[in-house]
Amino acid sequence: MPEDQLAGLAAVSVVAVVEQAYFSLQVVYARRKHSVSPPATSGPPEFDRVYRAHVNCTEYFPIFLTVLWTAGLFFHQGVSSLCGLLYLYSRYCYFHGYRQSPQQRLAPLYLGAKVLWALIGFSSLGIVCSLLRVYAGVDLVDLVFS
Repeated sequence: MPEDQLAGLAAVSVVAVVEQAYFSLQVVYARRKHSVSPPATSGPPEFDRVYRAHVNCTEYFPIFLTVLWTAGLFFHQGVSSLCGLLYLYSRYCYFHGYRQSPQQRLAPLYLGAKVLWALIGFSSLGIVCSLLRVYAGVDLVDLVFS
C-alpha cells in the first residue's frame, strides 16, 4: 500500500498521541492545583475526575489504535480515518465532561463506544473479505456489487 494511502491513518494516529499527551498534562496541572503528589492517585473529587478521565482514555487507547489501523488497512482508509477523528472528538468531550461531573461524561462515552464498535465491525468485515479472497478465491465485493 503506497504511503499516500496511509497518510490519513498516520495523521489520525499522531493527533491521537497529541490528545493523550494533552490529557496527561491535565493530570499534571490538576495535581499541582489540588496538591496531590505522586504516587497518590486520589484526592479531592475534582482531581479524581480528571485522573479517572485520563486513565479511562489511556485504557482504550490501544484498542482504538488497533481497530483504526485494521479497519483502514482491510476495509477503507477514508472511512476509518473519519471514524478515528469522530472517536477522538468524543474522547475530548468525554474528558472535559467528566472534569465537570460524572454525568456529563455519559453522552460522549456512548458516542465513542459506538464509533469503536463500528471500527471493530469494519475491521472484521475487511479481514473476512480478505481471507475469503486469498484462501477461497471468493471476492465478496465483486459478488455484492456486480
